[in-house]
Formats: sequence, C-alpha cells, structure tokens
Amino acid sequence: MTDPFFQKSLVYICEHDSEGAMGVIVNKAMPSQNVQDILTQTGLNLIKPHPEVYLGGPVAVDMGLILHDASYKSEGELKITSEVKLTSNNQIIEDIINNNGPENYLFSLGYSGWGQGQLEREIEEGDWLIMPANYKHIFKMPNHTKWSTAAIQFGIDINSFSGGKSGKA
Repeated sequence: MTDPFFQKSLVYICEHDSEGAMGVIVNKAMPSQNVQDILTQTGLNLIKPHPEVYLGGPVAVDMGLILHDASYKSEGELKITSEVKLTSNNQIIEDIINNNGPENYLFSLGYSGWGQGQLEREIEEGDWLIMPANYKHIFKMPNHTKWSTAAIQFGIDINSFSGGKSGKA
C-alpha cells in the first residue's frame, strides 16, 4: 500500500452499516514537530506525560476524536463495544485534563472513511486483513509493535510479502 495513511496501518472500525464505514488508525502517532501545537491548542499539553496524537485517517483531519475505554460516560459518545467508545466533544478533553476522563484513550485527528460498499469491495480485493479488535492491543501495546503483532496473528510472516496491495491490516 503506497498511501502513507494506510501503509502498515491498523484501523479500528467504529461504525459499519449500509451507508459505509468509519474507523480510526490506532498505531500511527503524529510526528513530534506537529504535536506540541496541537496539544497546546487543546490544552492537553497540561498532562504529564503528554499524550500522543494519532493520525486517525485522511478524512476531516482537523477534527479531534477520542477512542477510549467504556468506563467514561459522555454526551454524544458512540458506544462501539462493551469496552470501547468514541467521543468527539470538548468535555472529554476537559475531563482528561482534570483527571476525570477515561483511564485509557487515544486522541486522534481525522478518521478513515469508506462510502457505501467501498470497504466491502476493498476487503474482497484483498486490500485489508480482518481480525477481531483487542482492547489491550489498542490501548496497552506500544505503537511500534502493534502492526507486526497483529500480522503474526494471521500465522504468516507479513514482512515477506511484496507487491502493491498487500500489507494492510
């Protein structure tokens, strides 16, 4: 995959219905030179250590989304599973700063989106490898090991693959 947003990306699918799909890349933190400004603008620079800012995908890159554990409750949240929710309101930022937010979260800018039937076609073409989501994999594992750890779950050495469309997980 030559698109830098999706090359060796793990996308956590948050919604998938007849209208399309949306997800958040969970293994790609933004380069550090951009992060300080974003953290300052959101107020998250007050947290120590500073949270990472993820590249959630190429759609609405100016929109902040927080993928978080389900223990935190907020207005307008999207419940994805019994363990994971997605929130995009400012209250969650304030709660994180004041130590009242979720214990585990990923702050991302943008998301990955597919139109009606698009994700299904890409899966049929072999562009994506599908696996069940794993809470620890998303929130507890270091970013640099997430993709290779996911690839191992398929029982193949994904690093031995070559070609244009292989390699997305």
